[in-house]
Amino acid sequence: MEYVIYAAYGSNLLTERLLAYIKGESFRGITYHTGCPDKTDPVSLGWRKVPYRVYFGKHSGRWNGGVAFLSPEIEPDPEYHAVVRLWKMTREQYECVKSQEGSWYEKEINLGTFDGLDILTFTSKEKFSYNPPSKLYLDVLKEGLKETTGWTDEEIDKYWEKFLK
Repeated sequence: MEYVIYAAYGSNLLTERLLAYIKGESFRGITYHTGCPDKTDPVSLGWRKVPYRVYFGKHSGRWNGGVAFLSPEIEPDPEYHAVVRLWKMTREQYECVKSQEGSWYEKEINLGTFDGLDILTFTSKEKFSYNPPSKLYLDVLKEGLKETTGWTDEEIDKYWEKFLK
């Protein structure tokens, strides 16, 4: 079985959200996930910063606002490097999650290796116009970042605020 590390930077920072994709469950009352054939829980391997900037674009009807993407190009300013949560999962699960995320996320980025496994994530090929996230979506991002990093609410707010422009 082939394993990869999925680097989550948006709502999939939150365990509950990622598991909805893998298990085919509803997420806070919204049922729209098909689930993966392999329903094994992914393993959280911590987090790191990567040299890409988070931005919000497009309009999700599910979230009623913009959603998170990584800029398709390298971000030179470390202040704007994105936090990613490292999830060890099978390649099949990664592809399944990617397909459920939809056609906006067609560009794969290889972020190096961790314990001999490729660290992969996905974003858009093009950079979309800015569209702010809804409060609901931003609250999920904040909850996910807290679960991922253990940061204080002030640190979490400071992190997300720099991308909300």
